[in-house]
Amino acid sequence: MRPLPFLSALLATSASAIQIQVDYTYDTDGYFDIPERRQALEAAAQFYSDLLSDNLLRVDPSEFPGGSWTVFVSNPQTGATESLPNPVVPEDILIVFAGARELGGTVRGQGGTSGYSGFGSAAAWFSRIRARGNPGADVNDDSLATDFAPSFGFVTFDITTDFNFSSTPHPTKTDFIPVALHEFAHVLGIGTAASWDNLINSNTFTGPAVVQSAGSAPAVQTGGGHFDQSVSNKPAYGSFGTPHGSSGAVMMRPSLTGSSGGLTVATDLDLAGLLDIGWEVSPPAIVEIVNLGPSATELEWPSSSFLDYVVEKDTDLDFSNASQFSFSGDGFVKSWTDPAPPAGKAFYRLVSEPFGPAAVPAAPSAPLRTEQVNEGLMTVYVAPRWVEGCGCSDH
Repeated sequence: MRPLPFLSALLATSASAIQIQVDYTYDTDGYFDIPERRQALEAAAQFYSDLLSDNLLRVDPSEFPGGSWTVFVSNPQTGATESLPNPVVPEDILIVFAGARELGGTVRGQGGTSGYSGFGSAAAWFSRIRARGNPGADVNDDSLATDFAPSFGFVTFDITTDFNFSSTPHPTKTDFIPVALHEFAHVLGIGTAASWDNLINSNTFTGPAVVQSAGSAPAVQTGGGHFDQSVSNKPAYGSFGTPHGSSGAVMMRPSLTGSSGGLTVATDLDLAGLLDIGWEVSPPAIVEIVNLGPSATELEWPSSSFLDYVVEKDTDLDFSNASQFSFSGDGFVKSWTDPAPPAGKAFYRLVSEPFGPAAVPAAPSAPLRTEQVNEGLMTVYVAPRWVEGCGCSDH
């Protein structure tokens, strides 16, 4: 009898770097004091933390003599603008204030980014507050932005909506997790970042990863805050019990619609949008051993259309003489069977890397930034942004 091969699934994806820190400072009515509500919200935040492998540098005005800033963010409970003087933001942390209030109509949630006013004379200080070490966001003209590096944001939810906070879909209630995932995506820049605006051309979104996923440039909603409601279903990214590759409604449309078989979650197209606006999206390639035996070795893994994959096979762990088998991701579960299993031991490794070109701006956006220079001192103001009237309802 031939000996069984050894299997080594060594994943070449980057470790998670970004942590979305949910802050309940303004939730003074205690909407999220109920554990199931807080757990659902933080699970949605963790979904993105597990996918984004960027690096956001620490923002601390004490490290830049003469530098100061004031952050402006929407109070999620009242809708008023709050001013935060000289906050310190730790490295790789994005702070998102959460709360709830009556939003009116069919609006179930709202999410957006903060603005700020900065003052100082050091170019490095302004670079830090606008880009946090990401060159594509380090621009004086928003029409040149290819990346997004926020420090603060907010999400708010409608207190009159009968939400289901479980990860199991409810037949009559509005599922909360899809709404939370949708709003956090606005915090991360979909519909709110200059790098998103710059990829809109003739009411279509031209980012290369999105075009790769959709097959062509999909339409965007009038105003540009979402993909258009007409954009058809795409493969779901497996999460919250929804199978990977199952047909799912695009999450970043103006109105969420239910998906059969599970919650409405981010699709391959939604994640491609995050990649196009500058985030390093690194889905973990979780390998499943379908068959391991002397005559066949079969592997499966969830793929993304914006990644290419290589299965490497060698008889040693150093993979110096590995055989390679290449695949293009498509958002579905990929399968590979070893065409010639070795008689002795074998090691297998799955490597993933981004496909093709980086995102390139297609059209200038309206200015949201003003800058004034006076005797060597500069004041910068950047407006906060959010998406108005998001009808995020599953039912």
